[in-house]
Amino acid sequence: MQEEAKHSPLWWDSGYVDPNVSCMGGPSPEIFEIAPALRAKSVVVELGCGEGRNALYLAHFDHQVIATDASEAAISKLNRLAGDLGVNITSGVARVEDFQPPAYLDVFIAHSVLHFTERTVWKPLVTTLIDRTRPGGFHCFTNTLDRPDHPISKEALASGHKKSFSRGELEAIYTEAGWEIFRSDHYIKWDAHPGIPIHSHSIEKVVVRKPIGSEDLPGMKAELIEVAGMFPVEQFDTLKLGTPRDAIVEMLGSPPASHRVKTVRKTVGGNNHVAIADGYAREDMIYGDHGLQFVNGTLTGKYRYFTPPKRLLIRNK
Repeated sequence: MQEEAKHSPLWWDSGYVDPNVSCMGGPSPEIFEIAPALRAKSVVVELGCGEGRNALYLAHFDHQVIATDASEAAISKLNRLAGDLGVNITSGVARVEDFQPPAYLDVFIAHSVLHFTERTVWKPLVTTLIDRTRPGGFHCFTNTLDRPDHPISKEALASGHKKSFSRGELEAIYTEAGWEIFRSDHYIKWDAHPGIPIHSHSIEKVVVRKPIGSEDLPGMKAELIEVAGMFPVEQFDTLKLGTPRDAIVEMLGSPPASHRVKTVRKTVGGNNHVAIADGYAREDMIYGDHGLQFVNGTLTGKYRYFTPPKRLLIRNK
């Protein structure tokens, strides 16, 4: 299996075949944040689920989770981790082009996968998913965009990245459909994965919700995390992934703002950490237009924000 992954055109397979590491990190903050607003026993669909960092987290809440990925190694690892965590997942190996959405759903997640398809594939799929999503449902996207200063990596191009998204395209689609736009963020992220050195992505993150209507579901709001000031670029560039949080604070001082999510449940761990951690704490420390991502007290990512970072909160009635 290891030998097969070594020659796979999918660069992430080298991390997926290793049972002892977390290849892509733990649950995304927006997945933590939308969880309290979901109806009981929601139907959750995640395409390009990888080893299941988001799908496995939502499965803890007894939702019906459907997760697919084009990588056999990813689905094999997902199934093994689901057994270790004691949660139920409906999983399968499938390309996005072959995916058939269920008759209705409540959550759709596509993190770093739809940009591997052409517009003629992802746009009709999004239209279908919009129609089949129940009131109060969420769609969560992360896509990497091509920029002259941060082009698509050679690994991603070799894996089939189509450069098929333009900044703001998804926001326009959901605005026209009458959905609430919680996040339409743009930033550069530096991170690393097992077997892959530190690299940068130009990222667009979009989180939207279909109008609740008359249903008794919790409302949500997006809160800007705005911090004045600039981070010295020379200092930012020298910060190394793997640095303990305390060492960063000693160097830079306490952050003007931070964004934290935490669970004491066993869950998929942070990048280059154990596959399953006994609790997961992620903190984004924000210094002006730059951010530092810590998982369980260790620096795992760095950000430069083009749009102010946000957190999602339950809105009091």
